[in-house]
Amino acid sequence: MTPPSIRKLSVSFYSPLFAAFLFPGGLFGAPVGLNPGFEEDLTGWTSADVTVETGFAFEGTKCLNLANGFIEQTFSELVVGQVHTVRLAYLAQAGTGDLADARVKIDGVQIGEIHNGQADKYLSANGFEFVPGATTAVLRIESLESGSAGLLVDNVRIEVGGLPLPPEESWADLTPVADARGGRALVNGGFESPIGDPTGNPNIAGEFNELLSGDALPGWRVTRENVDVIQFNQANAPEETNVLDVGGSGPGGIAQTITGLIPGGAYTVSFLHARHIGWYDGNMTGEVLANRQVVTSLVRTISQKWSDGYSLVEVPVLAGPDGKLTLEVRSTTPDLGSSIVFDDLRISEGGDFFGKWADEYGATASLAANDDGDAFSNGMEFMLRLNPMIWDEGPVMVLENGVRSLRVPVSGRALAQGFVLRLECSRDLSDWEVAGVSGSGATLESDSSAPGVDGERVYRFQAGENRLFWRHALTSS
Repeated sequence: MTPPSIRKLSVSFYSPLFAAFLFPGGLFGAPVGLNPGFEEDLTGWTSADVTVETGFAFEGTKCLNLANGFIEQTFSELVVGQVHTVRLAYLAQAGTGDLADARVKIDGVQIGEIHNGQADKYLSANGFEFVPGATTAVLRIESLESGSAGLLVDNVRIEVGGLPLPPEESWADLTPVADARGGRALVNGGFESPIGDPTGNPNIAGEFNELLSGDALPGWRVTRENVDVIQFNQANAPEETNVLDVGGSGPGGIAQTITGLIPGGAYTVSFLHARHIGWYDGNMTGEVLANRQVVTSLVRTISQKWSDGYSLVEVPVLAGPDGKLTLEVRSTTPDLGSSIVFDDLRISEGGDFFGKWADEYGATASLAANDDGDAFSNGMEFMLRLNPMIWDEGPVMVLENGVRSLRVPVSGRALAQGFVLRLECSRDLSDWEVAGVSGSGATLESDSSAPGVDGERVYRFQAGENRLFWRHALTSS
């Protein structure tokens, strides 16, 4: 057979970023555990180097001082294959200075970490998801501290179901922005909406330093720890007066879901960001996720404070097959309250996904380039989900029961951008027919690919063909 021939076009490509936040609970009975609030001291728990304290409890009269130890218990009546969430209330002990740190495990596997310094109000809005493979599971919470001061923990439990979903906002309802950057502003994408009175609100801590968790930030869900809206022009805000510090008293995060997008369609998320002006001189880091996949990582050094100006970042993303995009912005600085600050988040149609794909592989960002010297240009390798830095023969021919089939990997990101991959067949290298046309010698057996969804096409060559050449043509709609 001859190598595939390729028709190249100058067009853009986009990357498949799809998934969904898991559904909230409440459909099944609660998994069974003993003494979740430590009102019976350590009954039901295996532990070491911890104490039960009376006084500053989340509920009831007692709580656990995790100190530098651990607690462990086997929970029963879990639902195999369903999403579960470990929930707990925790805060750092007053006067500890640095963040208090702990690790959460299920059956010895880490499902999350806690890094927090909030000492005036318990955090209880979030948790850590997992899917059990049996009806029982061992929950372990272990301190990462070396001294006697760490987290105070209360109300430890496992629930069936996932964490609360981020707020959903329709693309049609987002406000277009009439400037050179363009796009549409995310709901409260500039963090100017009032955050409410902290008095009596379990999601807001502190009268003057209003650290937000849960649903306290309008338009957003706080997905980790807590975050801080910085006000009164203290942050040299590039848009109006407020910015958001995604590190409140620990590495926080926020999420919002945009609905009504073109399924698998290409979009660009953009924002302004800078380094918090205070705190130590090490790097501050963060990341942006689209439908739970990291699409960019951020680093701000000591020389990139907000007093030195904000930088614009534009990130190409794909809507999911359901036309939804969940955008999440996180701090990944685990040892510090305060982190990168964000302002003016927007979304616009279009984006350069082929350029991003080429950058990920360290390949030339040209559809016509051929970095590895095989039979495929970068454009075809993008479509076939091949690595442009590794020589590859491409689609695989298989023989089963005397019939030959061709298995072709297909990129959902390329389909979402309007690219069409077509198999053509010929018996004499002069007349070519599209596979599936009567007399072409091949038929499309199955196709699991779709815009935004990677899949595989299987072509079957008709029995009795003595000689059949095939090639792939790449076109754009």
